[in-house]
Amino acid sequence: MVKKLKIAIIGLGRIGAEPSSRLGNLSNGWHPVSHAESIKSNPNLELVSVCDLDLLKVEKYMKMYQVPIGFSDYKKLIDKTKPELISIATRTNIKGEIVNYAIENGVKGIYIEKPLANSISGCEQIIKQAEKFGVKIIYGTQRRGMSFFWRAKELAYSGKLGKIQSITFEYGPSMLLWTLPHITDLIIYFSNSSKFKEISALCNFDNDYTIFSNYLDEDPLVKSAVIKMENDVIAYLSSGNGRNVRIHLEKGIITVNGDGYSLDVSFEGEFKGKFNEMETEIANPARSGTQELFFDLCNSVLNSTPLKLVSNQEIIAGNEILFGIIESALRNGSTVKYLETRKELTVTGRFGELYA
Repeated sequence: MVKKLKIAIIGLGRIGAEPSSRLGNLSNGWHPVSHAESIKSNPNLELVSVCDLDLLKVEKYMKMYQVPIGFSDYKKLIDKTKPELISIATRTNIKGEIVNYAIENGVKGIYIEKPLANSISGCEQIIKQAEKFGVKIIYGTQRRGMSFFWRAKELAYSGKLGKIQSITFEYGPSMLLWTLPHITDLIIYFSNSSKFKEISALCNFDNDYTIFSNYLDEDPLVKSAVIKMENDVIAYLSSGNGRNVRIHLEKGIITVNGDGYSLDVSFEGEFKGKFNEMETEIANPARSGTQELFFDLCNSVLNSTPLKLVSNQEIIAGNEILFGIIESALRNGSTVKYLETRKELTVTGRFGELYA
């Protein structure tokens, strides 16, 4: 008999429950995107309840995913259904209180959508509480769970092309909390370093702030950034579009094209120093990044083993880069050292009337 863990979803928006068909024909490794679809595809998970402040959404997704009970209050959900796992796809400002309540009431594993918190201290508090009670935390940065990104990292560290020198991310100007956590996580992932050394970045702000501002009520647009990691790998956030990742090595370049559509490897041919030979791979059908993250969380809780796809320190490190970017942007792009980042600096992530 297959062992099943009870799981509940808190937050029924686009990533929590909406069908992935809304996104059209994405490349392999992306479908399904939503928590609900990914949970339903996992033989070791039983979706026992859903929760949202909007009761119309609760009723809609209970029916769509054949869920027996729904709530508008996450505390009642946890108290009455006693799930072993939960997924959180809510606004950022309430994630900490949901995590705390879940941990104190027997939940063993939590999948949290990005961003994790509105400050470094908020992120650290969530992780500290989870570690205190032995609760597994996995973070909703799906590319870390996609096999094509694994393939790129495997090649980068195979030694065939020498050491990594720099990584360029061509994702265009990106909103700090709404979008950029995916990229800062990939910086940690590909650099194999869990701390930055220094950052220089430029942002567009809707409001006027000084370097002493400790509260930013918006979600700044990050135009570009240069991030030097502790191991001296440099990450460049380009203002150019394309959704490509280019890993520059001593003897070649590895490019993940179109957010995981294909992989190019350029290397030396007849002329030394010119990477004019190329091999290309197209992404094969595979489980989605969201599915892989849920499988990792499920297996970790079932077997009492560490998570394979992400560590707590990596989650914190990605958030530290986000706020290091803001520290630099508040200083008009001046270089900011790691120890200059303020743990209490808060960004609300407000975009119009919505919050990240």
